[in-house]
Amino acid sequence: MQWQMTDHVRVRTLCLLILLFMPALVLADTSEIREPLKLVTGPHYAPFAADYLPSKGLGPYLISRIFEASGRNATTDVRPWNRAYRETLNGRYDAILPYIETPDRKDVYLFSVPVFKADSYAYVMADSKIDAHSLAGLKGRKYCNPLGFADGSALSEMRSNGEIARLSAANLESCFKMLAVGRVDFIKINQYVANYVIRQIDLSADNIRKLPFLVERISLHVMVPKTRPEAQALISEFDRAFSEMNQSGRIQEWTQNYLETLDSLSEQ
Repeated sequence: MQWQMTDHVRVRTLCLLILLFMPALVLADTSEIREPLKLVTGPHYAPFAADYLPSKGLGPYLISRIFEASGRNATTDVRPWNRAYRETLNGRYDAILPYIETPDRKDVYLFSVPVFKADSYAYVMADSKIDAHSLAGLKGRKYCNPLGFADGSALSEMRSNGEIARLSAANLESCFKMLAVGRVDFIKINQYVANYVIRQIDLSADNIRKLPFLVERISLHVMVPKTRPEAQALISEFDRAFSEMNQSGRIQEWTQNYLETLDSLSEQ
């Protein structure tokens, strides 16, 4: 996706970018800077993660600044979600983000405190005949969830019972394209990601309809593999820094600055 700016937003965008990329190390004691951390995230999950976004997404941006505030530099790679998961387990990366907690993941990863919280809904085409007011109304339907994305407990249980069927695609954009041509009946995603994905594809927001019930309430976390040396110490360090930055209002400030920057960059 190519971002374009018109003259009336250039000055505001420049100011926001200066705030966005102002080094966070001014908050830390630089005498305690340690070896940089290697972080990894996945693609096509805007605004939280995407290779075309500033700092590769709100997740890497915010989490890097939190680590920097505690005296840690961090670099972030973008890899396909499944590959990022495997490579982190194999020791290539110190941590992976942002992820939803699942029982299988908790077997091999330690989870940070929630970094983001969001509500997930089922999205259908605006002219769909689906008139569901609860998950029960989606029985017998097909949905798309990208490779590496968790279904959540409710949809997982329905799948196990044979009540719904999952199709997978490489990314959310492909899922929405499958929805548009009728290959699937709905997509489950949180509202923040849905808004950004719809902007990028050849669909108007008027073509998509959100069903009027909550599918699940999610939280997104940093994950550190249990096999990493001092894994618990790294998670504890992040949790302490997050708590301090949250109480000081920095988390809200950084998040707001980042999202305002994206809005400015997307204006035509």
